[in-house]
Amino acid sequence: MSNTMVQSLSRATTATFEELALLFPELELSPEQAAAPLDVAVSVDFRGPLTGRLVVRASHGILPAITANMLGAEESEKLPLQRDALGEVANVICGHVVPLIAGADAVVNLSAPRVHDGGELPSRDEDEPSARVQVGLEDGRAETVLYLFHTAGAASTA
Repeated sequence: MSNTMVQSLSRATTATFEELALLFPELELSPEQAAAPLDVAVSVDFRGPLTGRLVVRASHGILPAITANMLGAEESEKLPLQRDALGEVANVICGHVVPLIAGADAVVNLSAPRVHDGGELPSRDEDEPSARVQVGLEDGRAETVLYLFHTAGAASTA
């Protein structure tokens, strides 16, 4: 994993949770945060000078706070709304990190966020993560994983 990509992903992840979800990510997880399961996942595919996927996995327990903070409302127990909120977090992280690694002038198309039940990491068997970041949030945690797919005729991005 490239240290520059990890730093870019960490910066985008931290800024998004702070500014959009109004939560304060901790880079050093408490034992409680580290033990929290990553049981919901959302992915955003992107295409442009770089092709890949950004995946955000999170502890289900932090979703009500993310949703409430984003909507400026009481904590919502509505699972579809919580998943939409996490999808928007993934979309914003992707929108921040891809220009950091592809260049500010890069034109990149993002797909709509997709929810993956059980927190499984959606990836192709042959793909290795290009960067991975984990943050503690309240009593849970979130993990952001960036995959860059090598396509035929594309220059190496590693």
